[in-house]
Amino acid sequence: MPVQKRVNVVTIGAGWAAGIFAQKLTEAGYNVVSIEQGPARWASPDFEHNHDPLRYHVRHAMMVNLANETWTWRPNPKAPTLPMRQYGSFNPGKGIGGAGIHWAAQTWRFLPFDFRYRSHHIERYGEGKLPEGSLVQDWPLSYEELELSYDAFEYDIGLSGQAGNLNGTLIEGGNIFEGPRSRPFPLPPLAMSIHGEMYRQACQSLGYHPFPQPAGITSQAYTDRFGNTRSGCLYCGFCTRYGCEVDAKASAVTTHIPAALRTGKYEIRPNSKVTRINVGKDGLATGITYIDAAGQEQEQPADVVILSAFTLENVRLLLLSKSDSHPNGVGNDKNMVGQRYTYQLSQSPVSGVFEGRRFNQYMGNSSTIYVIYDFYGDNFDHSDQNFIGGARMMAGSGERDPVTSVGGMPIGVTSNSPGSNNPSERSRNWGQGWKDDLRKNWDGVVALTFEGDILPYTDQFLDLDPIYKDKFGLPLLRLTFDFHDNERNLYKFIAARSKEIVQKMGPTRLNSTDELGPYNIHEYQSTHCTGGAIMGDNPDNSVTNKYGQVWDTPNVFVTGAALFPQNPGANPTGTIGALSYYAGDALAKYYFQEPNRLMA
Repeated sequence: MPVQKRVNVVTIGAGWAAGIFAQKLTEAGYNVVSIEQGPARWASPDFEHNHDPLRYHVRHAMMVNLANETWTWRPNPKAPTLPMRQYGSFNPGKGIGGAGIHWAAQTWRFLPFDFRYRSHHIERYGEGKLPEGSLVQDWPLSYEELELSYDAFEYDIGLSGQAGNLNGTLIEGGNIFEGPRSRPFPLPPLAMSIHGEMYRQACQSLGYHPFPQPAGITSQAYTDRFGNTRSGCLYCGFCTRYGCEVDAKASAVTTHIPAALRTGKYEIRPNSKVTRINVGKDGLATGITYIDAAGQEQEQPADVVILSAFTLENVRLLLLSKSDSHPNGVGNDKNMVGQRYTYQLSQSPVSGVFEGRRFNQYMGNSSTIYVIYDFYGDNFDHSDQNFIGGARMMAGSGERDPVTSVGGMPIGVTSNSPGSNNPSERSRNWGQGWKDDLRKNWDGVVALTFEGDILPYTDQFLDLDPIYKDKFGLPLLRLTFDFHDNERNLYKFIAARSKEIVQKMGPTRLNSTDELGPYNIHEYQSTHCTGGAIMGDNPDNSVTNKYGQVWDTPNVFVTGAALFPQNPGANPTGTIGALSYYAGDALAKYYFQEPNRLMA
């Protein structure tokens, strides 16, 4: 097997986390190589003619090819598994920039109590409030420790939004529930949609606190600290599942990767698939093995290995990397890899049909909306509720998913009852009556959506499938996951609040689904998979420390949402970015002074 020249750091993947680590480490003088399974592509030059919903939205041109690699799923440990053969539950990206190229750009900070999830709930309600079989635990770091990393990431990418808590001072019009931020947003919020404004008025009339969605999309021209200049948003509507034609949407390709490449110490090898982390007799990683674009197996020696691929691939590689030193895989000496897998509860329980109205939902994106946090997490009293956790709630988006018909992308406008999960409503998608209704109301339907907490449980986890393999003959990753009573009860509560808000908006008719059905991997909900290689304060309850440094293999680092002990109700990207800043700074400043030791 050919052996490449040794480098200081090799990253698996070349997306958000890899780009951040590459920028910080090359700036500090270290050599970095990223092995990326997808193609080389760059920002706006490659996306100037991207208005092709069939290619990008329906056929998933930027996603992993499921014919080569996929995942298997079962609802519980006693059920049989089957592979996901066509896209449904999540959309992992491929290519330089990763999923950051085609993300929706909703960018959040987790709240202070999200980092003290177990302690907070026990202190307020007692340990008996925790659902039976749940495995919730505190993070090994606090919001306060991470705040400066959040701030740095937000300014480097040009985040648009309205502060609601500036150094402890609450500001009306922003998210008054958020943790204190040290600076305002670098840019003002994006323009809001017509239906978003209706949602804001309805929420205010009910005593709630709407605020504009924070967005990793520039609301006006912006030059970052690396010297990259980007245009403001055009509100073209081709955002989620598309690359941005004017670089308004932030990604590693618009920010960190160009800065790293300019140092001359960074290299990206596209169309190359990592198959294992190599480990020496001392139990430390020696580098990685990958298959290059020509199908040739290669070895890349490195002092440090960083797993910066999609959550599920990070976990799979840890499990695949078995050796005499780590017979169950890297990080898995105490059988913690794969534990505490969760998938964000993302649903549209209610939609309103506004006869004859036009909302221009084909414009804008999922960040040109208002949101409320009044029922997020523990922002409301759960004493009399039969669940813990909550959700952020919002009014639809400017993009329509072709399966659920939420939003307004023209190719996906196929239902007179968008957002409804009711089979009797879906069955109306035919006939003259449906056609007449579609002509009249195709742009007059608003769905309320929410994304809520998901807790980890003893019976949901990730492991290697004993039957199904990828094109290289390696076991696929098996997902064991379903919703539990806590999530069902949370859904019922949020659905009722959503219905109250839609009714205030004054629709002609209203469609609702009051109960949460079973989880199904074949239905898209979000790409927010978390857990499987969680961080913690000791090796008995986690795979890594607070820097993502693997306890049993300290020259291996894990990035991304695999680190999350449980899944809060906010999208993960902002926290993934902050954790990458936090760990990248520590790695650049401290690790190489005493290599192969755990950082305190």
